Amino acid sequence: MAEKRTPTVTRSERQAALVGKVLITATKRIPGLQAPHAPTARRLSGHRTVPKTFIRGIMSAVDAVDELRVLGKFDVDEAQAALQFEAAFRPIARQLALMLSSLNYTIDSRLAKVAADALQTYTIAKGLARDGRNRQLTTRLRRLKADLGRKGPRKKKQSTTPGSTPATSA
Repeated sequence: MAEKRTPTVTRSERQAALVGKVLITATKRIPGLQAPHAPTARRLSGHRTVPKTFIRGIMSAVDAVDELRVLGKFDVDEAQAALQFEAAFRPIARQLALMLSSLNYTIDSRLAKVAADALQTYTIAKGLARDGRNRQLTTRLRRLKADLGRKGPRKKKQSTTPGSTPATSA
C-alpha cells in the first residue's frame, strides 16, 4: 500500500501564514471595518472630498443653532467619532499602503533576480548544447524554450519623423 505523504511546508509558507494570522487579528480589531462595494463607491467618492473644516463648522453650527439640532439630520457625536477614527487610523492606512507596496516590490525584486539568473543560465546552456553531444541538455533546452514562451528577438519598430512615411518593401 502506498504511503500518504504530507506536502512539504516551506519556510516562506510558514512565515506568510503567520503574517496572515496577524493581519486577520488586526482586521478584527478595526471597529466597523467595511469592504468596498460598487453600489456606494460613487457616493463615497463624492463625499470624501468635503473638507474636515467644513464638517467641524457644521458640528459647531448644529451645536449652537436650535433649529438645526431639532432637524436631527446631522449627528454631532457621530461626526466627532468619524473625525477621531480618521485621525487615529489614517496613519495606519498609510503604513499598510507602504507595507503593501514594499511587499509587492520585494516579491518582484526576488523574482527578477532569479529570472535574470535563469536567463543567463539558459544562454550558457544553449552554448554548451551547440556541439550536439549532450542529448539530455538538448531535450531540456527544447522544453525550456517552450516554457519561456518567447518567439525570438523583438523586432524594432520603424521610427517615422513628421512628414515622412515608413519605408515599404517593393
